[in-house]
Amino acid sequence: MGTDTPDLDELVDRGNIGKEPSDNYTERLDALDNIVRECMHVSYKYGGIPAPTVQHFYASVLFTVLVTKGVSLLSLAPHSPWSAKRIEHWDYATAAVIARTMLEARLAYHYLCADACSAEEWQCRWNIFNLHDCTSRKRLFETLGQHEQVAGFDEQADELRERLKANEFFTALPGGQQRKFLNGQAAYLMPLEDIAERTGIEKAEFRYLYGLLSSHVHSLPMSFYRIGRSDEDRGRGIPSPVEETYTTLCLSLACSLLVQTRDELHVLFKGLAKPKEEDSDPQEVEEKIVGAADQLDHFPVGEVVEIFRSGAIRIEVARVDVENVETRYYHASSNTLVLTRFNGERGVGLTDIDPFFWIIEVDGLPPTEEIMDQLGKASYAFKVDHLKYKIAFKTE
Repeated sequence: MGTDTPDLDELVDRGNIGKEPSDNYTERLDALDNIVRECMHVSYKYGGIPAPTVQHFYASVLFTVLVTKGVSLLSLAPHSPWSAKRIEHWDYATAAVIARTMLEARLAYHYLCADACSAEEWQCRWNIFNLHDCTSRKRLFETLGQHEQVAGFDEQADELRERLKANEFFTALPGGQQRKFLNGQAAYLMPLEDIAERTGIEKAEFRYLYGLLSSHVHSLPMSFYRIGRSDEDRGRGIPSPVEETYTTLCLSLACSLLVQTRDELHVLFKGLAKPKEEDSDPQEVEEKIVGAADQLDHFPVGEVVEIFRSGAIRIEVARVDVENVETRYYHASSNTLVLTRFNGERGVGLTDIDPFFWIIEVDGLPPTEEIMDQLGKASYAFKVDHLKYKIAFKTE
C-alpha cells in the first residue's frame, strides 16, 4: 500500500460527514421498516397453503419478490436498523433501481393476480406472459449456442401460439396486435401506465416515476451528467439534499407498493388455510396431485407447485417439459429425493424409490430385490400412502 493511500479508519472518518437525516426521511425509513416486517409476517401466514389457482401461485411468488426487494432497499438505506455500517453510504441511484423493480413487480401482481377480467382474457394474458418468457429464454440460449435448449423452447413457443390462436379474447384483437403478441416480444396486453392507473397511480405520476427511476438502470447521460457539476454532492456517497430527497421518494414508493399488494393478497387468500401437517388423507393428496398436474398444463416448462409438507415429507408437482409432469417426494429435513412419480408420454410409473424411506409391498407381500427388478419390466398399478410411508404395487 502506497504512503498516500488512506487506511480504513481514515476512509471511515472521511465518509462519516454531514448532518443527521431529516425527520421526513426518518419517518419514511421507519414506515418501510414496519411494513416490511408486517409483510414478512403475512407471507409466513399464507406460506404452505396449496395454490388453488395459478393466480394464487404467482401472487405468492410476486409478493415474495416485493418483500425481498423491500429488505434489500432497507439494507441499502442510510441509518437503517437492517444493517450496521461503518459509513452511512448515500446512493439514491441504486435505491432507484430497486424501487423500479418493485414498481414493475407490483404492476405484474395486479395485472396477473388481482385485476378483474373474464376467464378468456386471463388465459390470454397468461399465455402472452408464457410466450414472452419462452422467447426470452430462447434468445438467451441462442447466444450460448445451446441448440438443444433452443429447439425445446421453439416447440414450447409453437404450442403457446396455438393456445392463443384458440383463445376467443385473443382472436377478437386487431390483427396487428395479434401479430405483435405472437412474436413474443410483448409481455402485457396493455401499456404499463394503463395497468398503473388501474392500481390507483395516475398516468402522469407513473410516467414521472418510471422515467426517473429508469434513468439510473443504465449509465446514460441523465444518470451522471449532474455529478460534479454543482455543489449538490450527488452521486458521491455522502449526504446531500438531493440524495436524501430521492432516497426518501424511493422509500415512500416502496411503502405504498407493499401496502397495496398486501391488501390485495389478503383478499385473494381470504378463507384459505394451511393443511394440517400429519393428518392429510392420502386420497385428498392424490386429488391435489391430479389437480396440480392439470393446473401445470397452463404453466411454462420448469414450474413447480408444492402441494403438501409435513415434518417428514414434502411433495411437489413439476412440469418437466411440454408432455411430461412429475410428482416428487422429498425427505423434508434433508431435502433428499425419495420418490418420483412420472406422468406423460412415457406413461405413468414410479422411479427413484428410496427403499430405506418406504415400506414396499407387491401384491400384498414384502418383495425381494429380484421381484423389484422384475416389477420394473412389467406393467403394474400402485398406491402411495404418504402417511404410512408405504408404496403398494399390484401386478397385472
